[in-house]
Amino acid sequence: MSWHETPQQAIEGYLEALLREDPSDDDQVIDDYLEPSSPRREESLQARQLSDSMVRARQAAAEPARPVMAEVVTTPQVILPDLKLPDPLPEPVITEPEPVVAPIIAEPEPIAAEVLAEPVVAESKPEIQAAQPVVTPDTPQVPDQPPSPPGWKNGRPVWAQERFECLLFKVKGLTLAVPLVELGGIIKIEKEPTPLFGQPDWFIGMLRSNNMNVCMVDTAQWVLPPALITSNPEPYKLIIRIHNSAWGLSCNAVDRSISLQPDQVRWRTSLGKRPWLAGTVIDHMCALIDVAAFDRLLREGHGQMEPANLSALKDLDD
Repeated sequence: MSWHETPQQAIEGYLEALLREDPSDDDQVIDDYLEPSSPRREESLQARQLSDSMVRARQAAAEPARPVMAEVVTTPQVILPDLKLPDPLPEPVITEPEPVVAPIIAEPEPIAAEVLAEPVVAESKPEIQAAQPVVTPDTPQVPDQPPSPPGWKNGRPVWAQERFECLLFKVKGLTLAVPLVELGGIIKIEKEPTPLFGQPDWFIGMLRSNNMNVCMVDTAQWVLPPALITSNPEPYKLIIRIHNSAWGLSCNAVDRSISLQPDQVRWRTSLGKRPWLAGTVIDHMCALIDVAAFDRLLREGHGQMEPANLSALKDLDD
């Protein structure tokens, strides 16, 4: 992939990475699609040029190796000081001991033969046997299955057990899909939202619509890497309100509705770095949103994304 790519081609490359499963390093994926005007790309190119020039300079200045003369190492002599030995000890005088007279001991009476015939049984001590390892029949070990996310059944959400309908919408060039059963409505942004103090950066503000307060979410901060957000400065025009909550996902455009079979979706197998991602649809080149998981992320936060201040929102509703 060349560096002369448009922002939309960069978005498509990011989506292809999502289709190949959860990429472990978003920065490496985005580097493959950055334009040459990007500071990170220019910095990388200058670093490689500088490194190549330094290598050529070192090769030109290199001289043939000169032989190294072996140095003669002399072992220093150790001079011991004069030691005065002690005078020899006098020879010991050996004297013969006096003879010892042994006392007269009476001979013991003879022991009967019957007594000698009895065998002498030594007291035996109980032997300590080493503990034998308990041998159990080999049982096949079943690998631990990852727990199903809340609201999932048979490896997919409960609303995706059979054919389901989805609405496609775009966020900074990325196509997302939300199931119609989780869709609460579409709101057109006709005025500036009211900002709220003490909320995270992804919380754009509060928008009043149909006699209710809708919390405007900067969707791109949750679903796109920062490099792709800055390369797509297009303002938001619509809000996708999810189920019956007050959360509204900001988007740039609404595309169309589609019908999907469960086997058309590549469902996620683990939470990974994007718990909001339910799966990907290769036929339509879009990412399917797990609305229930998205709602939990907004309330609880994830990674570096801080949660919303729910107490402030509750006070506002009261």
